[in-house]
Amino acid sequence: MSQVLLLTKNCLADMQFQQDLQTLNFEVFCSCSVLELLNYKLDIKELVRFFKIVILSESLSEAEVAVIVPQLDTYDVAIVRKDHQAPDEAKQAKWKQLGIDEWLAEADSIADIREKLATAQKRTGTNIIEFSSLSSGRRVADSGSLQRTLSFETKLPPNFLEELKGEFSEQEQTLFNALLVRQNVPLTREEICDMLWPAAEVEHKLAQISIIIRNMKKKIAGLGFTGESIRTRRGVGYVLCQSFYELLAEADAATYFQCKTLSR
Repeated sequence: MSQVLLLTKNCLADMQFQQDLQTLNFEVFCSCSVLELLNYKLDIKELVRFFKIVILSESLSEAEVAVIVPQLDTYDVAIVRKDHQAPDEAKQAKWKQLGIDEWLAEADSIADIREKLATAQKRTGTNIIEFSSLSSGRRVADSGSLQRTLSFETKLPPNFLEELKGEFSEQEQTLFNALLVRQNVPLTREEICDMLWPAAEVEHKLAQISIIIRNMKKKIAGLGFTGESIRTRRGVGYVLCQSFYELLAEADAATYFQCKTLSR
């Protein structure tokens, strides 16, 4: 069973949608109060970590979504927008840049909802191992698949560095190399801004920094690493997770990325 956080201004208005999600075997927590916490820009990481998907109800205006999504984007969770109709291509591109992974519309069938939510989870690389599968004394049905997944958390997949270098843009390579050099010391947003856009003000680039970090995490997850890779230190900056850094250090990733970047 997958856990869904539904953020809305009116829980009663979303009752039918909740039932549709429950029909698909999603465990749904519908909340107005969590929405208020986000509006006050409070840290809800300890709450959000229990969910794989956050759905923003159509009761939220576009202006409210624009404020909330960058905050949710700092967490490892799929972000889905529910609205009366799907946006056009131009608006989709805009919202994807902001951090929305998928859209649900009133015309969507139960099957459409199922497939779109599955796609959103895959796109973000969120953990697809169910809580019930990890309970004490129980064996996961596909034990071979689980072993392969867990092995990527203790060992990098074959050709991981080479493929990652090919996936990363020049900006992402520069930032990743800086994170490697800093090891367990967070890289501040000011430092990132000065590194990537020397003439720009940090305030004007905050959303873009968030998008770059998000894309890097997606690419890392897309190559088979299912553990947490880059951690957001709210109010501080970004740092490589210790377990991920140790695997990279073992593979001499710092030398690899520095040499490859300098040879461009």
